[in-house]
Amino acid sequence: MSGVQKTVLICAASVALVLGAIIHKVTRPVPLDRNALQSAGIFLFDTPRPIPRVNLQSASGEAWTSDNLKGQWDLLFFGYTFCPDICPTTLADLRQLGEKLPAEARDQLQVTLVSVDPNRDTPEQLATYLDYFNADFAGATGDPAELAKLAKALSIAYIEPDTSNENYLVDHSGQVVLVDPAGEYVGFIRPPLKNDQLASWLPRIMAP
Repeated sequence: MSGVQKTVLICAASVALVLGAIIHKVTRPVPLDRNALQSAGIFLFDTPRPIPRVNLQSASGEAWTSDNLKGQWDLLFFGYTFCPDICPTTLADLRQLGEKLPAEARDQLQVTLVSVDPNRDTPEQLATYLDYFNADFAGATGDPAELAKLAKALSIAYIEPDTSNENYLVDHSGQVVLVDPAGEYVGFIRPPLKNDQLASWLPRIMAP
């Protein structure tokens, strides 16, 4: 091989390396800006947190376990159907959020209301209530001990009510929990929901 040929090969290799670096820089995902996320109300953990196995009942009357949180992204909201304010507001916001998301992201996302009022929220009550907001919304409730175990793992606070009063209220946290397809707790969304910003950020968070 002549000196000229060697020089040409070296130049070609150098050009290929430069082009490869440029393409990689252009095509690699832009890191999520933690400050911008928090401004949108989104708080992501550095490391996903495991969710313990729980045994509850779905709004359809079937068994609901933490396995139901695997295979798709999930937004969990803890509340109850007799809630006068934050629950209907949040569910309406989540419905509107779904309408703003691209179809691909929307199809990968499951919204679930976990009722902390199993005394009144039967599967039938949950199903009727959720249908008012979105027929695709899921619901779950069950034994108070199982609910407490799930809530503790997801940093959700609520106070078990005095059910002797017919029109009792249940004090509970208002954040929306974000669970990844592996069924792990990866963060939460702080209320009030900023849907325009969430619709921009969630597809990026959900991107593989």
